[in-house]
Amino acid sequence: MGVINTKTITYFGLSLLIFGTALTCTVFVPSSHWVYDFIDRMEAKRFLPIVLAGTKPMTRAEIADFLTKVKTHQEQLSKVERDQLDFLLFEFHEHTSHTSSHKTRVQKIKESKWIKTWWPHFLYPQGRHLLEIDSGPVKINIDPIFYRGRMFADDDTLDERERVNTDTNGFLVWGTVGTHFGYYTDIRDTREWGTRDYPVGNTTGEGLGFVQGNGQQIYHDETVAYVLFSHKYLNVQFGKDSNVWGPGYRGQLFMSDYPTSYDQFKLQIVLKRLKFTYLLGWLKHYTPKYFKGDPTTKILAAHRLEFAPFRVIDIGLHSAVIYASRSFEPAYLNPVMFFRSAEHYLGDQDNAAMGVDLEIKAIKNTKLYGELFLDDLTTSRLGSGFYGNKYGVTAGLYYVDVLGLANLDFRIEYTALRPYTYAHKDTATAYAHFITPLGHPIGPNAVNLYAQLQYRLSRRLLFNLNYEMTNFGENTDDWNVGRDIFRPRNGFTDSETVRLLDGIRHDIRSLGLRGEYEFIRNGFFELAINLLNTDISQQSDWNYPVVRSQVEFGFRFNY
Repeated sequence: MGVINTKTITYFGLSLLIFGTALTCTVFVPSSHWVYDFIDRMEAKRFLPIVLAGTKPMTRAEIADFLTKVKTHQEQLSKVERDQLDFLLFEFHEHTSHTSSHKTRVQKIKESKWIKTWWPHFLYPQGRHLLEIDSGPVKINIDPIFYRGRMFADDDTLDERERVNTDTNGFLVWGTVGTHFGYYTDIRDTREWGTRDYPVGNTTGEGLGFVQGNGQQIYHDETVAYVLFSHKYLNVQFGKDSNVWGPGYRGQLFMSDYPTSYDQFKLQIVLKRLKFTYLLGWLKHYTPKYFKGDPTTKILAAHRLEFAPFRVIDIGLHSAVIYASRSFEPAYLNPVMFFRSAEHYLGDQDNAAMGVDLEIKAIKNTKLYGELFLDDLTTSRLGSGFYGNKYGVTAGLYYVDVLGLANLDFRIEYTALRPYTYAHKDTATAYAHFITPLGHPIGPNAVNLYAQLQYRLSRRLLFNLNYEMTNFGENTDDWNVGRDIFRPRNGFTDSETVRLLDGIRHDIRSLGLRGEYEFIRNGFFELAINLLNTDISQQSDWNYPVVRSQVEFGFRFNY
């Protein structure tokens, strides 16, 4: 087996830096940024015929190109959309030739006669970033990160009101060097405390990496940090980041940003009708020994081809393999290798998966999309409940300007994941990072229906009404129904037949109302009210519905 040491990777990265002659330097835009919702909307309205948005994050240069194309349809946009576009052209102005008339509230405050005489010139010099340094080939942007969130809940099972407080502090530094090199660092520390039971010592949590608790609170830190080489249609990234592959809104089956970020090397080619991505990621397999100096090597190799054979159809094809407890496999370093075949060649011991997704925009203002995730499949036993048929499906509809009402959107999305999906006979190669699935957050042996009606009153203010139904079947000590991705089937004790939602049935219904107001650039007030009803099947000791009311509110800045 061939081995590639870290020096080889270092030399390769330095060669890109020294010999690169790219025309455009850029960084990726986090997949949580609202610009993706704007682009999604413009694509549905046919102002952007080809986007290939199933592969995220995108670079600032790529997004700026889409904004430039939308600009040519400016007269057909609503006032709210024009305001959004004007702001985004200001936000991404380094990569566009269009000027924006937008002025942030910070700029307006700076220019007021009572303030401008004493305002430090180095703070928010252009109204975007707290500090902006432009020194020859080096550009640096620095911003604080701040979040304060509070949650209150009452339900039938609580003796007192549940309270959860979340405080996050951090900073963001990003910029470029020369004409080919970008860098990005996002560091944040979070403290959570309240009435919940918190662990003691070092551990992990759903969607998180390192977590430290003292029984009264937990602390965790999250970092995204990478360097990016860009040259025309080529992007090469090395660092710690997240990826989103698939068209889903509530979640993606193959790869989502639900788990914490991970170290990775990414090679990407971006053309007008085609986008190819190769990813090599270093994941973490969590066991009680993890924080005692006994980590397990766990590596992900994946690639995705997204293309548009027609203007109204986007297709995505992807595959991945996870292997553990050994160094690099040359077969998995090959960006164009068929990983399932390579896994067979290497002894059929690793966890391979593949998938396909589709997006159709044949009707104006409407997008139909779907995704199929294949973990394992025996076609001759389809419909029999065979445990080895491990797959998931997503189907969705996105409809903008509902019934001709500008700025009103409707979305409905259905997802189902068969039992044992994401699991593997070797728990070290489960399709997960720490304890969190790489794909959809509902996990295996579950069904989810999500519907949302959203109205944007202005660029700054939006409301949405959402309904969500989640059903899942839970394991018991003596009945494994494939709910836990770290509990593979035991060939001696577990049944070969397991059907979707077998086990202790949980039915959760949620109705929510959410509002969000951007009072300053990247500064948001948010409020969410949710009513939840949980019904647990008669097979458990708990057999009556639980009604829960929950209120969340917070303030976030560059978060």
